[in-house]
Amino acid sequence: MTQPSIRVAVGDYDRTRALVDGSVGVEGFETQFATGDLEAIFAQAFQTAEYEVTELSFSNFLIASVRGGCPYLALPIFPSRSFRHSAIYVRTGSGIETPADLAGKRIGLREYSNTVALVARGMLSDEYGFDPGSCEWFAGDVDHVEREAIDSRNWPAQGVRIQAVQGRTLSSMIEAGELDALIAYTPPVAFGRAGVVRLFPDWRDVERKYYARTRRFPIMHVIALRRDVAEAYPDLPGALLTAFSQAKRMAQDRLAIHQALPVMLPWMQAEAESTQALMGQDFWPYGLEVNRDMIETQIRWSYEQGLIPRRPALDELFPTRS
Repeated sequence: MTQPSIRVAVGDYDRTRALVDGSVGVEGFETQFATGDLEAIFAQAFQTAEYEVTELSFSNFLIASVRGGCPYLALPIFPSRSFRHSAIYVRTGSGIETPADLAGKRIGLREYSNTVALVARGMLSDEYGFDPGSCEWFAGDVDHVEREAIDSRNWPAQGVRIQAVQGRTLSSMIEAGELDALIAYTPPVAFGRAGVVRLFPDWRDVERKYYARTRRFPIMHVIALRRDVAEAYPDLPGALLTAFSQAKRMAQDRLAIHQALPVMLPWMQAEAESTQALMGQDFWPYGLEVNRDMIETQIRWSYEQGLIPRRPALDELFPTRS
């Protein structure tokens, strides 16, 4: 009997490599994996839902699901996670010395609704009493003009001031003194120039202490399954979770290789051991229950920031058999 065929769009990571190269299969299904630019993958998912399984921005998935019309359900598989203290950049001379000094400032970001911005604002609010409504926000391209228009559909309906920036970059604006701060998932070209520095210079230590205190490792992306496919193949969510978990374990096992380093980091073993000492052997967990607090925290942040009108129950977002 021919196995059903599913197409999967996902980032090319160490934890997905065994799936992409066919070393790990999805039991009971033929799979075709596609990798590529993540922004393009996300856009395609929300516009055409072409792939049966796709990686999605967690924040934008949550917004689409709660506001209605999202063609996907989430699986408790999180291929991208990151602390975001390091993603906040400030301009020397803007009067920002501490997180509290962000109040009332002009802050740039690629998207108000993307997950890096959600997490940065949520962390700042929880830890330092930051109020996003006190600031002026500027949404636009960071280093290169890429978009003809800035999509505002996921912006909060009220309570926050956001302007679209077109035809110029946020990096040029912070260098020119037109922005006081910038949230970016990679260091902007302005970093190190014109007095642009990180808000948290010792960000690694700050992030480790944040985890030790909260036990929260923020989720950036989620693997999602198209609703019609989930209904047609009720065993598929579990099969996908098993396969992605196996691929992730293979990637984690490679971090223990000593004789010939699989990653070009001279102290890779020391970093892996330090991470496991703080976060446990499985420091990148999949599954719903072990991630419940982190998921519910990000839902709370989204609600508090006006991105969603209500806080959904987890069974609205995740199929019960995952």
